[in-house]
Amino acid sequence: MQKLKLITLNIETNKHYNTVLPFLDKENPDVICLQEVPESFADSLNERGFQTSFAPMMIKDLGGELHNIGIMIASQLPFTTLSNYYHDSASGIVLFDNENHPDTTSFVYLLAEIIADGDVYRIATTHAPDTKNGKEDDFQITCMNKALELLDAEKPHIFCGDFNMPRGYNSLHNNFIAKYRDSVPSTYKSSLDKNKHRLGDSKDLNQPIFDIFMVDYIFTQVPYEATDVRLEFGVSDHAAVVCNISKL
Repeated sequence: MQKLKLITLNIETNKHYNTVLPFLDKENPDVICLQEVPESFADSLNERGFQTSFAPMMIKDLGGELHNIGIMIASQLPFTTLSNYYHDSASGIVLFDNENHPDTTSFVYLLAEIIADGDVYRIATTHAPDTKNGKEDDFQITCMNKALELLDAEKPHIFCGDFNMPRGYNSLHNNFIAKYRDSVPSTYKSSLDKNKHRLGDSKDLNQPIFDIFMVDYIFTQVPYEATDVRLEFGVSDHAAVVCNISKL
């Protein structure tokens, strides 16, 4: 049975290149799904033999330079992608304002059709809206239900990324597991990295995010299966989710 190695990871723009790139080199995955990634990061992946596809979500100032930031799929295998915006559009990309998150972010998923040994693997990724305390709010509900509606029209696939909906804490997770299998083992309670996350040293948190905020997922549908799923910390402010995927 053909197996592909998949990694999904929120890289927090350009803050962790010194750990992200060695990690990807060591793991040597077949498919990489990235969130909060600068479009220019494709250069580093292209140098390593990866083809890339990027969908912008916002513009950010990184060290005095403006960069398109969004999501990316990369693979050493041949693939094609489509992008589907479920809030705003690619033409609506503007400079991100942290105080006006909904109006300065376009939300999108990328769906790749990857060819491996003559078979097609469909893998989608997204970076969902976040909320102030991890609980669902009206904007997040509207966006993610729209994303699920659009994905219902797609052929069976894997859906991975940073969903900002802690299981057991955010009710939107139930909407997803009604359509997908959550393939991250329940033994993992949080995918945020306390040693690298900006709130890691905070003494005044409204919730214990490093104990209950599992937000990075591998969701699967039949005929896909994710096995050997593990979280790797020490790479970015989120853990990398690593797995092998196959078709039953």
